[in-house]
Amino acid sequence: MSLSSETVALLRVHRQQQRELRMKNRPHYHDHGLVFAKEWSDLQRKTDCLGHPLQMNNLGQREYAALITAAGVRRIKFHGLRHTCATLLLHARTPIHVVSERLGHATVAMTMEVYAHVLPDMQHEAAATLGALFAPR
Repeated sequence: MSLSSETVALLRVHRQQQRELRMKNRPHYHDHGLVFAKEWSDLQRKTDCLGHPLQMNNLGQREYAALITAAGVRRIKFHGLRHTCATLLLHARTPIHVVSERLGHATVAMTMEVYAHVLPDMQHEAAATLGALFAPR
């Protein structure tokens, strides 16, 4: 799957920060080769969590909640990001087969079924475009 150059640049910065954290905490960091891993230790229970996989409940309650607060946006469930992405792509006139592929849907029909609510607006836009094309000059 393709990523924008901006996303690749951000991931490179993240990877460098992750390397620095790993080196700073060398004896306690568990390197599982993850892109996103726990960056804190639970010292109260004396368990070392650095480098371990993020758990969905922690992601939703800690990191994701902090990101929402920092961004100042309306709170949605984590899975809602997937729907937001698809809706924005469809509104930007990205072909539905491309959106379907990015979402990992087995068929375009599945994507159309889930995102049919986005398509009526696009139908109005298509009708207006055709009308303008055939309008007398």
